[in-house]
Amino acid sequence: MRASLLTLVLLSGCTQSVLADRAFTLSCHSASTATTRGMHCIRTDTRTGEVHRVDLSKLTTSNGPTAAAAGPAGRYQTACATAASADQADFYCIRLNTETGELLAINLQKLGSVP
Repeated sequence: MRASLLTLVLLSGCTQSVLADRAFTLSCHSASTATTRGMHCIRTDTRTGEVHRVDLSKLTTSNGPTAAAAGPAGRYQTACATAASADQADFYCIRLNTETGELLAINLQKLGSVP
């Protein structure tokens, strides 16, 4: 029991450290009505507090696997949102490199899947 509690405390400390080291964060939400749908994202520089709206139409889009060179845990964050109107729904995901601020739109149809 004590070992489990100690492990939980140690793991929570590691998670907080990883989150604290992020230079950038990403937040995405849908903004939909009965006739229109869309997703809006905000990228924040956690070092300066500067906030930018992400222009989704200008992002590079993945065209297959999205893996990059291995790095420390917490290097990448993915934000997803569903945008729906009365006639159609879309699911969007954006990947953020939390160290550099680089953004990548994810082509979900070319993404691998897990069971």
